[in-house]
Amino acid sequence: MQTLKSFVLLVALGAPALLVAGCGGPQLAPNAPAVAPVTSDAMGAASYSYSCQSATSNIDCLVYQGSKLVRTLTKGLQKPLGVAAGKDGLFYIADQSAKDIFVYSAGGTKLVATLSDGSNAPVDVAVYNDEVAAANKNTLTFFKKGATKPTLTLKDSTAIQGSGAAFDSAGNCYWSFTTKSGATVDEFKGCKGKPVNLKISAGTPYGIAFDGSGNLYYTSYNAAGRGIYTCSGVKSCALAFTKLGFNNPQYVNFSSDFSDLWVSDPGTYGCYCQGLFGIDVKTGKESAKILNGFSFFDPPTGVASGPGPL
Repeated sequence: MQTLKSFVLLVALGAPALLVAGCGGPQLAPNAPAVAPVTSDAMGAASYSYSCQSATSNIDCLVYQGSKLVRTLTKGLQKPLGVAAGKDGLFYIADQSAKDIFVYSAGGTKLVATLSDGSNAPVDVAVYNDEVAAANKNTLTFFKKGATKPTLTLKDSTAIQGSGAAFDSAGNCYWSFTTKSGATVDEFKGCKGKPVNLKISAGTPYGIAFDGSGNLYYTSYNAAGRGIYTCSGVKSCALAFTKLGFNNPQYVNFSSDFSDLWVSDPGTYGCYCQGLFGIDVKTGKESAKILNGFSFFDPPTGVASGPGPL
């Protein structure tokens, strides 16, 4: 298998257990697609939306252009969950059961690398300048550019279940996870060393993403404060987007130019409203949505826009 370093030039010429709110609190989603919007990158190349499903009867990843399904990936997939896309277009899949991160060329036309997560089971993945961070149950693993095994394994003794991974525009790593008392987000400066807990008190952080100015956005599945939260940097976080098309937002990711925030919604037991929703960051209004292909038994998970912004 090629390393990341060896295949980037080729691509330039041509790449978690979910919590579903419902009766009795969050539960593991039985099936997990991850979809993203369609944009145009600076080179004018085609852009894609990606979705993965991990139900027993439907284990695959889906590639869309607009709302049209153009490719279905199945080979080697066991339980694909969170996804990401690099600014070069590479498509990354965190597969919890395979304990690997699969890297595809833009549009999913070719598997170009497999990153072994060791004994860790990745539930989400983030990308920054070809560096990779994977959220696992008890750790955050970091891969330097070109590495196919974790360069560093980052930990927090209070973590019970990891959920999201993200980079800010300076290349620092972030990890969201549940604790005995709720949920929180850690920062790892330079993706190394000891964690700095952000001590977020608003909502219950789950999916996380950063805009181009280093402001944290996160979803909250807590019924008392369900919605999308925004922060000033990583402080003064408050509920910003709610009562749009979504009901139970979980994962978030930005479009390539940071103009739209995309949100996945697996719905709840009382709301059959599974889908992907785009939010215009400036106006706070719904800019797009993808509903086809989802159902109560086939809800979406992490979102990723290809090409990605970082």
